[in-house]
Amino acid sequence: MKSLSLKLLLFLLGLWLAVMAVALPLAALPEGAGGRVVVVFPPVLTDEARLLAIAEAGGRPVLPLLGGRLWLAEADGGDDGATGGAGFVGRLKSAGAWAAYRPQTFAVLPDGGCFYISVRKPGPPQPHPPI
Repeated sequence: MKSLSLKLLLFLLGLWLAVMAVALPLAALPEGAGGRVVVVFPPVLTDEARLLAIAEAGGRPVLPLLGGRLWLAEADGGDDGATGGAGFVGRLKSAGAWAAYRPQTFAVLPDGGCFYISVRKPGPPQPHPPI
């Protein structure tokens, strides 16, 4: 029984890895894209190098994610890649980033993924009451 459970776990892990290996490259933004993006950096880059790469690409860091391995970054001046040439994502890749994604791609993760149960009132977000 223990061996069967281990085999099932390894099978599901392998299946998940295979799906992610196909899905993540398909979800990556093209090099001409711009705006607000989630940037994936190689783990060998230091925190300073990640921030410098964002600045070198003509953007500004907004929020670190996963301990600084991912960054929510925004192109300065509202770059949308429509000017021809490399957009913000292309410049990020040339500065050392692996890929960039729209923030909505990962929007479900902070809320608990498929295990999320909403306790919020329906409708638009409400302002936080004063403390």
